[in-house]
Amino acid sequence: MVTGRATVSQKIKGAYNREKPSRFSEPFRPVVFWNITYRCNLRCIHCYISASPEGLPGELDRGYTMRIADQLIDLNPPLVTLTGGEPMVRKDFWDIVGRLRDGGLRVAVSTNGTLINRESAVRLARLGISYVGISLDSPLPAIHNMFRGSGDAFKRAVDGVRNSIEAGLDVGLRMTITALNISEAPDLVELARDMGVKRIAYYLLDLTGRGRFAADIMPTGDQLRSFLDRLIEISTEYSGDPEIVLVRGNFMGIYVADKISRSREEFLSLLNMTSSQGDCGRKAVSIYPDGKVEPCQFIYWIDIGDLKLQTLKEILKPDNPNLRIFLEIYRHLRGSRCSKCPFKQICGGGSRGRALALTGDPWGDDPACIIDPDELSAKWKLRAIP
Repeated sequence: MVTGRATVSQKIKGAYNREKPSRFSEPFRPVVFWNITYRCNLRCIHCYISASPEGLPGELDRGYTMRIADQLIDLNPPLVTLTGGEPMVRKDFWDIVGRLRDGGLRVAVSTNGTLINRESAVRLARLGISYVGISLDSPLPAIHNMFRGSGDAFKRAVDGVRNSIEAGLDVGLRMTITALNISEAPDLVELARDMGVKRIAYYLLDLTGRGRFAADIMPTGDQLRSFLDRLIEISTEYSGDPEIVLVRGNFMGIYVADKISRSREEFLSLLNMTSSQGDCGRKAVSIYPDGKVEPCQFIYWIDIGDLKLQTLKEILKPDNPNLRIFLEIYRHLRGSRCSKCPFKQICGGGSRGRALALTGDPWGDDPACIIDPDELSAKWKLRAIP
């Protein structure tokens, strides 16, 4: 958005920009995040699925899992991201990857990176994995290790990054933004550049899973604004290398659009670009380890289907009422700010998980929102965004 350049995203999605927004995914052909396990070799304090070494009951066996893989091949989504938990702890991880790739699907892996040694990195590359996203919650080892509950998580994650790059894989870093790491979060860019990483995705803390108990480490509005202002400077300074992506708060995209726009037309084109990326249930869905299909990894209280009872094609239909809610989420927002916001079709109300955790109402306001819709509407002479 800031520089008009992308690296890894453009390689996966094809060319897109403010004049030509992404059409990579569509409502009934969404990107699929497949959480293949509840188990993880770490125990992160902010994990959205409460993953742990012990896991949780209900995880599907190999037979069910392979049938889901075949359904994904039949659906032919633009991208399947294997995640967890930690996807590489699952014994049939390589079989799942192989089945999807043999079926012609583009596959990414979202991992904590600690299990990617040189051998597994080469194996991922030979299988044609499109992208590996590795979590790094701070450029400071002690902070990352604190989040991850392990004294050597940082070293092992960085080793995983280096092994992946050495094997020729496209690698990105993923960082969850909290009050505890936001001050040094922009410094992750320097670490990424030093390692040769071409993409960073900053996730604003979502309060689901174990994250429900982390409300006290949500960044303040002032912290978030200062962080975004610094990212704009960095993106400009380095001409978009690495590519920087903001996740779990489309209002951050609106904030950035306002900061960098020089005309009403430019502001509107950047809003269109923000909206085209989609959100929970809107161009993206998640399959949980028990076969339930959720609007995304961060919403667990409304199932849009169950693969033990239905097929993916049956679930991803216009007449599915639980899916329709998220395709038109702006119609269901009832918080005093979000329901009246002229940007609600762009933003979708931010995070429903934060709304539930902080207000008790999943359709209420997201208290993390940092924009003043009335001020922006007056500034850019807007009534509502079509």
